Amino acid sequence: MNFGIMEKDQLLAHEIRDAVSRVHKHFRRQMNSRGQLSEAEMGVFRVLVSTKETSPSDLCKELNMSSQFMSQVLNRLEEVKYIQRKPSPDDKRKTLVTLTKTGKNLVQEIYDEREEWLTDIIAERFTAEEKKTISKAMALLVRIVE
Repeated sequence: MNFGIMEKDQLLAHEIRDAVSRVHKHFRRQMNSRGQLSEAEMGVFRVLVSTKETSPSDLCKELNMSSQFMSQVLNRLEEVKYIQRKPSPDDKRKTLVTLTKTGKNLVQEIYDEREEWLTDIIAERFTAEEKKTISKAMALLVRIVE
């Protein structure tokens, strides 16, 4: 086994993780400052964007929160009309949580702001040749998660 190649791969893995982490942190700060959402509230948004609807108990499991704390988080999000709770069609004793139109609009606004931020950065900081390189690299990075 060639340890020089392993070390280069490990360095590349570190650089990718670091870059993705820094971009992700920037996005989280954008979302937090946009609607003054807590980490817990942002977690609820992330789950609801991917699942469309879920139960409070599933949110607790997914986000590793107590049911009491989740209840407080959901109450706050419902108060500002970002989520709604409704009875499950399968079991009326259970409740499902979904994003409201206001919540979906907030998510879309945040996504649009992120896209705009990235578009501006790309336009301002990179040459046409560098943009081609980034495009090629993106195709490779996507393979990491496929």
